[in-house]
Amino acid sequence: MAGEYADVFTCIECRNPRVATDSKVRKDFALISGKCLKGHSFDLKLPMDQEHKWIGYLKNSIYKCRCGMPLEDFKVKEGNKETQLTLKCTKHTQTRNVDTVLWLTISTDKETEKTMQQELGPEPGTTIPKPKELEKEKAMRI
Repeated sequence: MAGEYADVFTCIECRNPRVATDSKVRKDFALISGKCLKGHSFDLKLPMDQEHKWIGYLKNSIYKCRCGMPLEDFKVKEGNKETQLTLKCTKHTQTRNVDTVLWLTISTDKETEKTMQQELGPEPGTTIPKPKELEKEKAMRI
């Protein structure tokens, strides 16, 4: 991610992360609105010709709960112009409205990340059970 848009998704009043709840594309700009974790509202107007520089920050902002925890996809309802995301953390369920143009980029990016994680394997420090250990675990469950 290009660093020049990092501060755009940080609240100017309290320096907390901003949580994007709605995004629309109008002509050459993306209009993003939401609130920071402390509740300060924001509206952003970002140039579409620089989407590659800020889309990752937008994705992180969409997938952050109002409590600060990461959100996971629960239900995705794609429309022609708008995609409605129902997301969950361990405590809350949230709804986000994302312009379908932006959603296509975000979902492609998420799939690429998932594929790369699968190809790279487990994170360092994670142990992978050996086949004999797996057999013992199965036998103990029976």
